[in-house]
Amino acid sequence: MPLTNLCLDHISEKTKGQRLIEDYKYPESQLDRLSVIADEIKRGRPIQYVLGVTQFCNLQISIEEGALIPRPETEELVQRVNAELDNGFNGKIADIGTGSGCIALALKESNPYAKVIGFDVSELALSIAKLNGQNLCLGVDFMQLNVFIETPSQSFNVIVSNPPYIPRSEEQTLDKRVRDYEPSIALFVENDPLIFYKRILELCTSGLLLKGGLLALECHKDYAEKVAKHIESKEVFQKVELVYDLQGFPRYVIAKNCLY
Repeated sequence: MPLTNLCLDHISEKTKGQRLIEDYKYPESQLDRLSVIADEIKRGRPIQYVLGVTQFCNLQISIEEGALIPRPETEELVQRVNAELDNGFNGKIADIGTGSGCIALALKESNPYAKVIGFDVSELALSIAKLNGQNLCLGVDFMQLNVFIETPSQSFNVIVSNPPYIPRSEEQTLDKRVRDYEPSIALFVENDPLIFYKRILELCTSGLLLKGGLLALECHKDYAEKVAKHIESKEVFQKVELVYDLQGFPRYVIAKNCLY
């Protein structure tokens, strides 16, 4: 959707078609708001943060600077997880590094009988996730967790994660809107680009992932193959699949049928 229409839809709370049919006249208060929005966008602030909402898997997600803006690639991860689950799936799903809660909420919306928990280390991100949980009334729980020093108290049938994976050395190559506004804690790793994947795998092989479970990971396109090979090297999964995104980049690793 063009940026202008997105802003007009937001301030009027009507679609372009509705405005045309009604010959809609913008009140002065909405024009003032549109001016403020335009100024913020001109300064480089991402439109999602300016409007405070974004769409993800047909859900309206509240968003602000404390959490990453949901990406279309991550919608593809959700779609792939859903494709792996049976109709009426009623197991337990963990979303590690939940951010805005978009993955956890979208999976719950598609699998209403599942028990879904989103984990994150950031209190600000969790506050955004909990707000989305309240707004959408889907019954997802959100809990604080430092994945490197803590372990969830229960095991799961599905573990999904879109963890930080951009090496700090690539920071200056990012779009300024990403670099200046999105939370560094959710974007960057300092040295080892596989550090989060290694820790998640360690937890999975220590009992966090139940037998026969599914592990689904979003990865940096330059390191997805390495993530897949690292998982394969542990020989605890019957099948490890490297999946390409719609842009043709290696983006996801799907591992299933845990053997321990």
